[in-house]
Amino acid sequence: MEQDLCLICGQPFIIGEDGNELGFCVACQKRPDFPYDIDAYYKDYDANKVAFKGFDTMSRGLLEKYRRI
Repeated sequence: MEQDLCLICGQPFIIGEDGNELGFCVACQKRPDFPYDIDAYYKDYDANKVAFKGFDTMSRGLLEKYRRI
């Protein structure tokens, strides 16, 4: 199992576990203050409205459309 560090908290996590291909651990994604609507991102990705999914998605600015206010 391959691991990486969460882009938010810096803790290690297993890549691909519970849809965390974007570089965020599951614990951070479940926090009420998580800055992105990941469900909306994946919905658009599945509908081919987003062309890329990977660890540098955030650094490419592709998640800004899904930033929570």
